[in-house]
Amino acid sequence: MNDGVMKLLSEVIDLLKLILPMGITGFVGYFYGKKSLKEQKKMEFIERQINELYSPLLGYHMKMRAEGELRVEIQIGAKSAWQKICDNQPKPFKDSGTYYEPFRKIIEHDNNKFRTETLPLYDKMLQIFTEKQWLADPSTQQYYSGFYKFIDIWHRWLDKSIPAEVLEEIDYQEEKLQPFYNNLENQVKLLKNILSGK
Repeated sequence: MNDGVMKLLSEVIDLLKLILPMGITGFVGYFYGKKSLKEQKKMEFIERQINELYSPLLGYHMKMRAEGELRVEIQIGAKSAWQKICDNQPKPFKDSGTYYEPFRKIIEHDNNKFRTETLPLYDKMLQIFTEKQWLADPSTQQYYSGFYKFIDIWHRWLDKSIPAEVLEEIDYQEEKLQPFYNNLENQVKLLKNILSGK
């Protein structure tokens, strides 16, 4: 080989020594960056699921559950207190209406609260579930229909547009929603664990 070819070969080898590591580094960086971007998008989606769908739904449910527990405690206390009042009165208990008035207000308060606060909270949950359906996991989406029906039946009952006899024929109890509420709790735990790297 002549000197010119040897010199050219030497320059090409030197150039490859420079370009090859840069090319490999760039290639690895590109794929790492692409994978990192994909992971970042996944984490952003999970954050949206938690912030826009699961956390609000679970928070509203927890509020209603706490209110329901308090309502039951008050009802139990009222029943016990009323029984004591009745036991301490002469028989026949002629003035029961006067004594019962504050207890009647407990019932009125609970009924009013359901109409003005609890049912609107259910409506808000349904609105979030409807508008943010695309964020819901398929395991959560399966509960949409039952949740909608439960809320609609309550509206019909309060509007007096469904007879009590019909309600006796269909099962609309909130207990049927417990798997949905469990799913919300499980999804929040799962998504939080993914975000935190557990």
